[in-house]
Amino acid sequence: MTEAGDEADARPSSGVDLAGSVPVFGSRPGNQLVDGESFTDFSRKRLLFGAFGGFGETHVYRVDCKAGDRLRAQMFVPVLAQGLAAAPAIAVVARSLPYSADMHEVPLELPRGYSAIVAPPPTELLQPVKDVLTRARYFPGPTIDTRTLVGGRCYLVVWSRDNQMGKYVMSIGHRWHLRWSYWAQLPFYWWRIRGWFGLSRQAALYVAAGALLVALAGAALVRRGGRGGRTEGGSE
Repeated sequence: MTEAGDEADARPSSGVDLAGSVPVFGSRPGNQLVDGESFTDFSRKRLLFGAFGGFGETHVYRVDCKAGDRLRAQMFVPVLAQGLAAAPAIAVVARSLPYSADMHEVPLELPRGYSAIVAPPPTELLQPVKDVLTRARYFPGPTIDTRTLVGGRCYLVVWSRDNQMGKYVMSIGHRWHLRWSYWAQLPFYWWRIRGWFGLSRQAALYVAAGALLVALAGAALVRRGGRGGRTEGGSE
């Protein structure tokens, strides 16, 4: 992690941690700072499942930040069973960020007082990593990890240098979701992520069928025990 005021931090990934991230599907981020997809905060861990549907698209995500907030984002290239994957460039844009020599590459005009830390797409894709829960695979991309100096609107900008079309994944935030509602929805997340990757979801059907059989067997035992109790009581 690099504090604000240090050298801009845009580096290759040294590790992957997708646990505790809420998946976000179906968002329609705008292509300008004023109409970007809005989030309540940049700290909670989220996985943004996005896609470039046309050439030259730019996707913008935005959030209101306070001074000293940590801004962390990592790009992933999904290993898809069907369809195309994209390896975009990313940038974190905010007020008074550490200077980045690549700031001019952001395909948007930045307001006065704003600066950017840019992470270019990887020049090569190395060993993919596998998510423990869904068994989906990702090629880790570069990470931006910094802090704000002042409060205000912060942005994550995602674009393709080579006009690629296809799906991409962005990991943002650094705080786990610890509420029971997150863990209760893990089966739903599993189903959605496997479907997005084009992977088989038959395992869920087998689990559901097994749970149904266990429930039916348990109900049968309860009914049998109830009938036995009534028979013994009637013979006294």
